[in-house]
Amino acid sequence: MDYRTVFDITEAGYKSWNFPAHGLIIVATGVVLVLLRRRLPGWWRKHPRASSVFAFVFLGFGVVWTLGAFLGTYSEYTHLRRAADGGGVTVVEGLVTQFKPMPATGHAMERFCVRDACFEYSDYVITAGFNNTSSHGGPIREGLPVRVTFVGNTIVKLEVAKLTRMTANQRVEGSAHQRTLARWWVPSSLRSSAPPHPRR
Repeated sequence: MDYRTVFDITEAGYKSWNFPAHGLIIVATGVVLVLLRRRLPGWWRKHPRASSVFAFVFLGFGVVWTLGAFLGTYSEYTHLRRAADGGGVTVVEGLVTQFKPMPATGHAMERFCVRDACFEYSDYVITAGFNNTSSHGGPIREGLPVRVTFVGNTIVKLEVAKLTRMTANQRVEGSAHQRTLARWWVPSSLRSSAPPHPRR
């Protein structure tokens, strides 16, 4: 079966960079507070020592949070990337089963299984692996043929089948339109036994 790749960590790169990047806003705010700590208005002007302590603590928190977020997300990415490049992965191939989509508003993980391997993910969970849910344009659907490459419970490569026209028609089997056609279709074995139309 032919597959097309919809996610590959080796091509996606370090896609979690925007999470620690938010910490730079805190750092920048902390720098401004430190520079203006003696000129802050109101209560802070009357308590310069408290103003200085607050400014430096705020800046320190921003630096620590940003570094922690970067180290946490980047270490996960490098671990998964090394596993993908070095062959330390598991591959499962088959049909998507037990699919539970994530609501568009979140508040739940999207889940699916392929054979004995099950996965869960969310657009709102920071990860270097695949996390594009169906409610946000993701490709996973019940019964879809896929090939999943994963490390632990994290998908590092996702491939979905290139559906032919016949396969696509099979996926809509049982639709109201087909049931309507089925009611009017007469097998050839019964056509010969059907009474002829009377001649006028």
